[in-house]
Amino acid sequence: MFVAVYPGNANMCDPIEALIAPSSECPVTVRSTSTMCVAVVALGFVALRISAAAEPSAPESERDKRVQLLIDATAERYRLRPASDAQAPLDPQVAIRWRNPTRGGQANAILVLWVHDGRPAAAASVFALGQLRHEFISLSRTAGLVAHDGDKLVWSPTIAGVRFQEVTDAPIPAETPVARLRQMKELVRRFSATLTGWKSSESQHEELRLLPQPLYRYDLKAAKTTHPELRDGAVFAFAQGTDPEALLLLEAVAEGDHPPSWQYAFARATSGGLEAQLDGKLAWKVEQLLDDKSITSPQIVLRKVIPE
Repeated sequence: MFVAVYPGNANMCDPIEALIAPSSECPVTVRSTSTMCVAVVALGFVALRISAAAEPSAPESERDKRVQLLIDATAERYRLRPASDAQAPLDPQVAIRWRNPTRGGQANAILVLWVHDGRPAAAASVFALGQLRHEFISLSRTAGLVAHDGDKLVWSPTIAGVRFQEVTDAPIPAETPVARLRQMKELVRRFSATLTGWKSSESQHEELRLLPQPLYRYDLKAAKTTHPELRDGAVFAFAQGTDPEALLLLEAVAEGDHPPSWQYAFARATSGGLEAQLDGKLAWKVEQLLDDKSITSPQIVLRKVIPE
């Protein structure tokens, strides 16, 4: 039997990542052993990681199965482009599947990211709660996004969807992708987020849970031409259970002649109010989304009737 042996510092290397893509920073040594307890620990660790990433169970009723098909078709239903004169549509990717038993709903919901040459430009939470709800949010640094449902223009925000700020007291982005991912995971732990909900009362305030892995890691090879200032980036989520409510974008950016630095931006993935803190200090706040039908807003909710 063989066992993979990793460096002793658990904060420096993710064992599963090191096993998949070993590097000089996260080396893997394979040794033979006959010690059964080592095998049990190793297998147990892997099983725990797989269980933590498991998707929600499939819907059982025939109606929920039909609803699931409608939800899953959303990624291909809409055609998003980074600008009105762009020919190629953005690439849709299902970032996570989730259920929220707190609010109910039918079937498994999804969060879709539309990616522009390696960088996410838009997101949508898609779920069924009496009707199909497609909650779009721009993740673009600039205006210009357009979305069509068939031939119909359904969304065209006239302002940027996110506003980036410097992460204070952050290290200079590291040279290697593995080291930068480690930096991002350390930086994101300095943030927290609270769902302030749909009422003015603080009774609805709920601390959100940081999901342990990023929903999306930027594809730097694809971004090289379109986003030359980018050095790295990832999308993290603060969730109610596994339901993403707030998205946190971390980007390593080199602007002009300045050395690269870490920047962050939050985006809502809910119509409820949200607050975010950096090192315990307020860093971002949005109120309940009251106007969710404006085609020119960075956020819009498109509703569809569920056929019987």
